[in-house]
Amino acid sequence: MSDFSALDRAALSIEGPSSGSREARGSIALKVLAALNIVGVLIAFFPGSTPVATLLVFLFNLGAASLAVVYLIVAFNLDRNKPWAAAALPPLLVLIAVAGAYGLYTGLTGGKFRIPFDIVLAVWALLARSDLKPAPGQSPRSVGLVAATVPMLALMLFALPLGGWGGQLDVHEPDLQAALAVECGAPGSGVPAEIDLHYDWSWRSSALLPSGTDIVVIGWTGADADGHPLYTIGDIPADGTGVFPGLAGYPSTDMANAIAHETTGSFRWAIFVDQQQLQPARIELTLRRARDSPTGPQPLVITATYIHGGLWRHDAQKVTCSW
Repeated sequence: MSDFSALDRAALSIEGPSSGSREARGSIALKVLAALNIVGVLIAFFPGSTPVATLLVFLFNLGAASLAVVYLIVAFNLDRNKPWAAAALPPLLVLIAVAGAYGLYTGLTGGKFRIPFDIVLAVWALLARSDLKPAPGQSPRSVGLVAATVPMLALMLFALPLGGWGGQLDVHEPDLQAALAVECGAPGSGVPAEIDLHYDWSWRSSALLPSGTDIVVIGWTGADADGHPLYTIGDIPADGTGVFPGLAGYPSTDMANAIAHETTGSFRWAIFVDQQQLQPARIELTLRRARDSPTGPQPLVITATYIHGGLWRHDAQKVTCSW
C-alpha cells in the first residue's frame, strides 16, 4: 500500500485515528492510566489508617505524576495522528505491560493482589492494528519519551525498597552510634537511694524525608534477697524536640513491647522522626530505690535499646551496678 499523501495526512490529523485502531485504543489506554495515576496522587494527600514512610510516598507519586504527563502528551498527539506518537506507542505499551507484570508478581509474592489495569489496557491496545501504513520510524522525540518512562516506572516499582522504612535510602543499624551511662554510686556505699542514667545517640548518616516513630526502651533487672525489685521509675526529665516519654507509635510498638518483657522494669520514649530529624539526642532517667533498706541486693543490670521502624534494634552496652 502506498504512503499517504500530504492531503491524506492532514485529513487524518483532523479526524483522528479510526475507531478500534491501535492508535485509538492506545489513546484511550494512556488517558485511563494517566487518570488512575492522578487519582492515586490525590489520594496520597489523605493518609490511610496505616502510616507509610514519607519518602516512599514521595518517590511513588513523583513517578506516577510524571508518567501521567507523558501518557497525556502521547495520547493527545495520537488523537492528532502524529507519526512520532504512533511510533512511540508500541514500545511504550510494552514497557507498561512489563512493568505491570513485575508489579503484579512482587505484589503476589508479598501477599497482595491488585487488579492489573495497566497490563489489560496495554495488551488491549497492542492487539489492535495500526492506522498508519507503513509504520512510522522512530524519531528523537518518540525515543526520548519512551526512554523517559523507564526511570518513572522504576520509581513506582522500586519506591518501597528505596524509600520505605529500612529501604536503601533509609538509615540502618550500623549507622547508629549509641551509649548508655549510669551513675551506680561510690563503691562500698551500699545501694544508693537514686541512680541517674542517660542514653545518648547519633547517626553516621542521614536520610531524605525521615518519618515514622522510633522507640527507645530502657530496662532494668535487679532484686533483693526477698525477690522485691530494687528500683522503680523516679524522675523523668523533659527531653528534646521530637522525643516523648511514655509514648509509643507505629511501626515500632510491637518490637518495643517484646523488648520490654526482657527485663523486670522498663520505660519507653517515642521518637517522632519527622520532628527529631535524626539529630543527636539524649534521654535521661532517674531510678528510685524501691525499699529503704533492701537486704542481699543482687546486681542491677540496665539496658538501653533503640528501635527503628519496627525493623531492627540496636542494643547499647549493658551497665551492671554491684554493691
